[in-house]
Amino acid sequence: MIVDDLHRAFARKLVIVVSPHPDDSVLGAGGLVHRLTDRDAWAVQTETPETDRPAVYTVVMTSGSRGVDDEYLRRHAMSRVREADPALAEYLARKQADPGEDPAKEAALAEIREEIRRKESIAEARILRVRESFFLNLKGVYLDHAVTDEDRAAVRKLLLSLIERHADWPRLFLVAHRDDKHPVHNLCTSLVVEFVEKELRWRNTTLWQYESPWFTFSPHQVEYVVPFDGIGMATKVEAMAVHRSQEYRTKYSEVAKYGAQMRAETFPELLGGFGQSDYHWDYVEAFQELRPVTIFETPRR
Repeated sequence: MIVDDLHRAFARKLVIVVSPHPDDSVLGAGGLVHRLTDRDAWAVQTETPETDRPAVYTVVMTSGSRGVDDEYLRRHAMSRVREADPALAEYLARKQADPGEDPAKEAALAEIREEIRRKESIAEARILRVRESFFLNLKGVYLDHAVTDEDRAAVRKLLLSLIERHADWPRLFLVAHRDDKHPVHNLCTSLVVEFVEKELRWRNTTLWQYESPWFTFSPHQVEYVVPFDGIGMATKVEAMAVHRSQEYRTKYSEVAKYGAQMRAETFPELLGGFGQSDYHWDYVEAFQELRPVTIFETPRR
């Protein structure tokens, strides 16, 4: 399905972008989010009143603090570490020569790492113009790769509160693919599916799975294609680039850009027939719907 009339399709829709780590939301769905929150495009292309435009929120499930390595702290955040505790800065500097760890100081550094990623996430949300961004910091999922009762309760409380804000609106969850190789991505999607099944029973609710560097679609898996232009791509790259602690290690903004460009070049052929397509796009994001399993039970005798 090609979402050509996006504004009609998403009017009065609650969109919750579930981000396992702070940067997954923009990597997987930044182009779509930009189109949903682009006020100028809504004003030009539709007469939908502002109150009926989609309500887009991001939910960051884990802190992502382990993604901020010691070298990044030494090169780009040493003043922040020193401000917290001069002895902590000395400890971090000595770790290059002496890898022995002090649990108390490591806990203090973990708090700084979490603060860095939280601020990056807030900056992304501001660029993408979502209504609000939430930072859940699920510890079981992140630290032990296991869902705890506390994790489950936190997800349930937040998602129910967002649904109550827009009680009569259809809901769309954007989640990492359930076959994503990253265990945190996989567990976060499982948590959302569990919530949708138990609390909503799939009523008025749709789930779209997005791509990540750890999972890309085969052509037959693609169900929704969302093209976007150079402005949308520039916005996506800008929102990704604020995750400096991640860009320092891997240029995810370039990964996202060239992946979206490759999709735009190849999808017209796949969708319209080789050599017969009329589609011409700059960039593309792709999604696959995750649907409930239908069970035909055997009647009791």
